[in-house]
Amino acid sequence: MAKSAPLRYGFHEAEPVRRPKLQLLMQAAKQFHGPWVDPAQQTEILPNVGAGIGLNFLGVGVGFDGYSVPDAPPDTTLSVGDKQVVEWVNVSYAVFDKSSGAVIAGPIEGNTLWSGFKGTACANNNDGDIIVTYDKRANRWLMAQNVFNGPPYYTCVAISETDDATGKWYRYQYPAGGTANEGIFPDYPKWGVWVDGYYQHNNGFGGTNGFQSEPCAFDRVNMLKGKKALQICFAAPTSFDDSMLPADLDSAKSLPAKYEPEVYLGSIDNANPGSNVYEYLFHVDFTHPTKSTFKGFGGTMPISVASYNLACGGFSDCAPQKGTSDVLEVLGDRLLYRLSYRSIGGHQTWLVLHDVTTSGGQVGPRWYEFRAPKGSTTLTDYQEGTFGSDGNYRWMGSLAMDHSGDILMGYSETSSSMYPSIYYTGRVPSDSSGTMETEAEIVAGSGAQTDTSDRWGDYSNMVPDPSDDCTLWYTQEFYASTGSFNWSTQLASLKFPGCQ
Repeated sequence: MAKSAPLRYGFHEAEPVRRPKLQLLMQAAKQFHGPWVDPAQQTEILPNVGAGIGLNFLGVGVGFDGYSVPDAPPDTTLSVGDKQVVEWVNVSYAVFDKSSGAVIAGPIEGNTLWSGFKGTACANNNDGDIIVTYDKRANRWLMAQNVFNGPPYYTCVAISETDDATGKWYRYQYPAGGTANEGIFPDYPKWGVWVDGYYQHNNGFGGTNGFQSEPCAFDRVNMLKGKKALQICFAAPTSFDDSMLPADLDSAKSLPAKYEPEVYLGSIDNANPGSNVYEYLFHVDFTHPTKSTFKGFGGTMPISVASYNLACGGFSDCAPQKGTSDVLEVLGDRLLYRLSYRSIGGHQTWLVLHDVTTSGGQVGPRWYEFRAPKGSTTLTDYQEGTFGSDGNYRWMGSLAMDHSGDILMGYSETSSSMYPSIYYTGRVPSDSSGTMETEAEIVAGSGAQTDTSDRWGDYSNMVPDPSDDCTLWYTQEFYASTGSFNWSTQLASLKFPGCQ
């Protein structure tokens, strides 16, 4: 097994999460009184989830050979290529054989991707908030993280030269959020692969309003060739800013109409309970950059959904654990990675979720399937549901769809009598609208997390396997024993038997 040199960065104290619109969320939460009934709460109990587990193995974290946890949260993310699975956590990644789960390489420090690169900030800093994704149309890997040691701050992007994640890379270093915003702290970067570019969003802290949305597009065509590639960014000019997600293509054969702009979605709703998810549109023109546009700032494109009450009020930590009074972070103030896109039949589908307060007062994933006709970017709420009504807390999830229209969703689950564990559920198109089947366990946690500023997540990831477009892969964190900064991660492949 190939390994990097021992970690150079030592033990990092967890910091409290940076929350967009914290004061407004606190004010809104104070306005909410009395019992809450979620109008999208699933009450129908369906049979056991029909998707089975294929591979199920330990990822980077405690128990992974050669790795010692230096950070929390792990920011667990993965992607799947034709032959390999890459998992990246703070601050290292590993490459696995997709057919067996065997380790091909790792743990490797993330910034070694830029080792010797002329952009020294990316080579010298290994700051996390990482994303790995696979460009299924080009059979290439994209790996990215930001440099938080600033100002100025930077966005580091690596594009593999082949489909082999252990091979050579084209490397890039950009001012985070664009040149005009390189002095603004670029938190929580999220990425999406689209037809005409690679798209990113940063939560920018320190702007005129204290927070600003920073959507950016990168020239995919030139990056795949290792050539000079433009970065085009916008910054929200209004006080209504949002923690957004860019859409991410789930299939090389399931594409939008030509010239269709990239959709971003966000969920910050200053009303409590909220009743909207917000749409934004990024049209990029790398030939004539000044013709690029970003629409929707200020909440001008709301999508009406069933009302929701933000989990933990949108700003606090509330998920209990067995054996400790420490509660865990729930990012109730934002949509959670990824915004999964697929064109299927005569329509387009965008899947996403966020954590909300369930009718019982716990936390559960509110998931959405938004649809639009092919060629349209007018999204409507096709179906939605809040999963979990048994008194447990379910949070920090991710979901995606296979080519048959089946949906799988993974998440963490906990209670005062249960250690945080990894579960999944799913649905097939014939299931009742807005429902998920009875959940199944991926791995049972056997410890609680203590003394890490309650940090958990900050995200997980469910992605389709491009080889069959039926298998979906999920990764999430758990604890094998109670303690601080000793998380483990798990990878699992899942598949509905009816998808062929």
